[in-house]
Amino acid sequence: MTDRETAPPRDEVAGFGWVGSLWRGLAPLLRPHGGQLAAIGLLMAVELGLQLGQRKAFGTLVDDALLKADGGLVVLILLLLLVAAVVSGGAALLHEYLQAKLCASVPGEVRARLFEHTQRLPLSRLRTSTHGDLITRITSDAGSVEPALWSLGYVATAACGVVLALALLLWSDWRLALAGIALLPLALIGPRFLTPLAARESYAAKTAVGGLATHLQENLANQIVLRVFGLNVLAAQRFDAHNQRIITASLRYNVFSYFSHRVPWIAIELIDLVVLALGCWMVVRGDMTPGGLIAFYLLFSSLATHTYSLTAAMPGLIGASAGMRRITELLGMPAGPVPSGAAPVPVSVPGEVDRAVGEGNRRTMSLQQPPAIAFERVSFRYASDAAADTAAVPADQLGDATFEIAAGRMTAFVGASGSGKSTALQLLLGLQTPRAGRVLVDGLDLAQADLQAYWSGVSAVFQDSLLFHATIAENVRAGRLDATDAQVAAAAQAAGIASWVDSLPEGYGTMVAGDTCSGGQRQRIAIARALVREPVLLVLDEPTSALDPATGRAVMQTLLDVSGGRTSVLVTHQLRDAARADHVVVFDRARVVEAGTHAQLLALGGVYAGLWAQQEQRALPA
Repeated sequence: MTDRETAPPRDEVAGFGWVGSLWRGLAPLLRPHGGQLAAIGLLMAVELGLQLGQRKAFGTLVDDALLKADGGLVVLILLLLLVAAVVSGGAALLHEYLQAKLCASVPGEVRARLFEHTQRLPLSRLRTSTHGDLITRITSDAGSVEPALWSLGYVATAACGVVLALALLLWSDWRLALAGIALLPLALIGPRFLTPLAARESYAAKTAVGGLATHLQENLANQIVLRVFGLNVLAAQRFDAHNQRIITASLRYNVFSYFSHRVPWIAIELIDLVVLALGCWMVVRGDMTPGGLIAFYLLFSSLATHTYSLTAAMPGLIGASAGMRRITELLGMPAGPVPSGAAPVPVSVPGEVDRAVGEGNRRTMSLQQPPAIAFERVSFRYASDAAADTAAVPADQLGDATFEIAAGRMTAFVGASGSGKSTALQLLLGLQTPRAGRVLVDGLDLAQADLQAYWSGVSAVFQDSLLFHATIAENVRAGRLDATDAQVAAAAQAAGIASWVDSLPEGYGTMVAGDTCSGGQRQRIAIARALVREPVLLVLDEPTSALDPATGRAVMQTLLDVSGGRTSVLVTHQLRDAARADHVVVFDRARVVEAGTHAQLLALGGVYAGLWAQQEQRALPA
């Protein structure tokens, strides 16, 4: 995150602007729980009304019962106070239970919403954003919703108590009540100046925690490099820098937030003393009875306590406002449409290629046969934050590309790094949308297709064969969640790992992860995962680049064997692999410069022929 992104906007540090930020974030989350909130509010009013009524009754107890030695009235008042206490306590327990239920469910809904949103963010955003910061927003910042709801409950209770206490005070003695009310605003001077500063430092502290999470993720993922290159001291220095930012921001937040409610408490104690002195003077003058003073003082103490509770809840709300702002920022990142289905659909499910469905112009694309694909003058560029800041126009990663991929054949994308072939692959998979031009799949514009239905007929094997921390069977079945054990075994057989799996003590129940088997075994599990899907379009993105030559050749032969009868796209730097494809598309400097068979391209004597000559020269023994 840049300094510009981490700095709160002006309304966050001006006055009580953070309150608006908090409410804008919480209001949509609370709207579905309106009935529960209404019940909590009603129970809260009952509790507070009875509590304040008990204090008001002390005047009658003293003046009309105790001072007049009326034992029957004493007993009656005490019984009524007991009933009020029982009912008030019951209302309190019930509304605390409802609030606890709300505080447990809403953060879970927020986490689910944030997770769903991140699954639809553009890949460019996920690559440029710090993953640790995103994780912190989903875990830590979403967790701040719970204390925010509890604090809001306390604020609501305090606000309701203030209103009821004011009404009873004015009823008891409006002169003394007005004197106390006139002094109470002095208790808000501290929060007026301190809470905006605390809000700014809270946001800074949470952002610093996100930065530390990113650093830790990077550190743990690169331990081998750090140790071999002796970068441990540098890593420790960077950790200390991140940690110190958290310490500094947290210290400032703690000081500002705690002072914001300690200062009001001091002021309230002084105001309380002034009101008591005025009340005593009125009793001496005969303007108020002793019982009236006791009842008034208890009510005013309740008013002061509720006023203090308003300020005491500020630190929790300030911290929550920073978390809510970070949640709102994440939800505000532009994302793709909600997937039409939660699970992959088997490609054998019947359907029409161009049947209109759903909302807008999204159309179902159920691939039952190997599709023919065409790029028509396709251009694409990645959005750049730096370009947005400087008003510079970024260069296209793919420009005016036109070529065809024949149905049921293998097409290879080749070219130097950064030439545009990986960008073309992302456009083919629907992971990016062209800036101009169209990607046509059996004549249907992929930009208008229901991607979930399209992906149901697509499988891919990538350069990094990421495995889940799960069993071999579960990793293979990730390609098709409803695959039977027989289908999993058949896919493993086709991928060439059946013998290895059978030799393991737990067979397909063996737990694996990215670092528990060899590169070739990981890649073959990934191939099995792709094949169990029974795809009609198979995408192979540098599937052998991370393997040693012998393993790479064996894996490539397996891929060639299983690609027969499917539309296949192979992205590779290895031209000997590309030479075995039916068609080769050559990329150079974000343009498609040549296309044809291996023999045709060699005869052309262009870019492909030059790359072939370079690789063949390197392959010669020294």
